[in-house]
Amino acid sequence: MKKINKLEEICDTALELFTADGYDQTPLSRIAKALGLSKAGLYHYFSSKEDLLFFIHERHLKNNLIPMLDAAERIPDPEERIAFFIKNYTKKSMTADAAARVLVHENRKLKPAHQKKIKSVWRRVLNLIRDALSEMEAMGKIRRTNKTFAAFAALGMCSWTFYWFDYDRKESAEELADTYVRILLKGLKKDC
Repeated sequence: MKKINKLEEICDTALELFTADGYDQTPLSRIAKALGLSKAGLYHYFSSKEDLLFFIHERHLKNNLIPMLDAAERIPDPEERIAFFIKNYTKKSMTADAAARVLVHENRKLKPAHQKKIKSVWRRVLNLIRDALSEMEAMGKIRRTNKTFAAFAALGMCSWTFYWFDYDRKESAEELADTYVRILLKGLKKDC
């Protein structure tokens, strides 16, 4: 049990440092020092900084994105499914804290095997949005459109948030999430 708590402490500390100063500017020795460990002590838990980043990324997906995705996939109505996901993704992942900025941006630093695992989760997200849009098109609710482009646009719109969002004004996250849903869904509606 103690080892699990130490892993959480290491991840939280490393993520704080990565968020504040950037992944490349944060050596393992600095993370170890912040934890009161030696660098060798940190290697007891993680064999490299990249392994630590992957563990943090995977933990974030398991704790935040995957439960949200699971819940969205259970919603039968495609429009409600998209709205639920975009609102929750924006509010919880993009505006809850600045950690998402590190995880999305630094994904490129991961080994190909680690990137593949992360991308498989994001593929589920893309499929969720694209499939819901396909259902809406089949129902005659939206104009004919390239659903893959629209799904990537929705994800990009939400994921870009951390570059400009004022984290001191978290109360505006709900309004931002509603705006994103309106932009995507109203823009595709047939009656527009």
